[in-house]
Amino acid sequence: MARFAQGKYALAISDISGQAFPWNEMVTQWNGLFVHFSEFESKQPQLDPKPSHADPTALPTTRPQQPPSNALRILSFNPIKTFAAGSSIINVTEENHGRLYGASVRFRGPPGIAGAFNNIATIDGLSGAQICQVGQKLIPGIYTNITTTLVGNIDATQTTGITLTSATGFGVESPRTPGSVNFFSGGEPINTVVILAEAIAYTGIINNVLQGVVRGAFSSTANAANAGATVTCYQDPLNNYNVATNGPGGTDTATTGQISGGGYNTSSGPLTLKAIGPQ
Repeated sequence: MARFAQGKYALAISDISGQAFPWNEMVTQWNGLFVHFSEFESKQPQLDPKPSHADPTALPTTRPQQPPSNALRILSFNPIKTFAAGSSIINVTEENHGRLYGASVRFRGPPGIAGAFNNIATIDGLSGAQICQVGQKLIPGIYTNITTTLVGNIDATQTTGITLTSATGFGVESPRTPGSVNFFSGGEPINTVVILAEAIAYTGIINNVLQGVVRGAFSSTANAANAGATVTCYQDPLNNYNVATNGPGGTDTATTGQISGGGYNTSSGPLTLKAIGPQ
């Protein structure tokens, strides 16, 4: 088989300069060009960037920090719903509100000039002035007209054997285990019931008996109660609460009931706000 010539006397034309050079002094560049070694250029490293991956920005299981109770919180669209015609009670949606039984809350509308806030618009006959007045006290949960009575007496520490005359509308599911009084880890309560100004959280009902009971929920005061005492259902207490807007004063009542309002600019917060900037 014939061999290639050694090229001692051969010339080659550079693909870059077009000049003739000894063939033995020619090299092939990274891009395939046949050039003299004096013209050789290494490949620019930026033409072959190393693969990069975005930095992790989230954790698989998170629980965002909630604003403190004394901070202004912007509520979702139309967070306020009137309860019933002739009633001054409103139900307010505020997810993971973390508010306690009997705590004070003040509603505000859109900000105005000089740092002041306007009242929200009238909702179903309830004026914004009445809804936004100072001194509102809340109860966790959606206020309902679902009521029943206790079958037997209960003391202030009893967590088992709390039996209702009827469980209709109170939420019947398999029991789950609640955590502490205010944070129900491992299974959130379905509803709460209120008996004599005490919120009792529960995770289920079996044969009219409350399961997974937490007494004095949401920092309410646990009380003894006698058979026949009224039991009122308050739904979804972790994400809702209700306020009797005529508590501090006012005579407005709802015209129709179950009407939502407040728009996008309703906020909840403390009675007074701390000024921002140098004090």
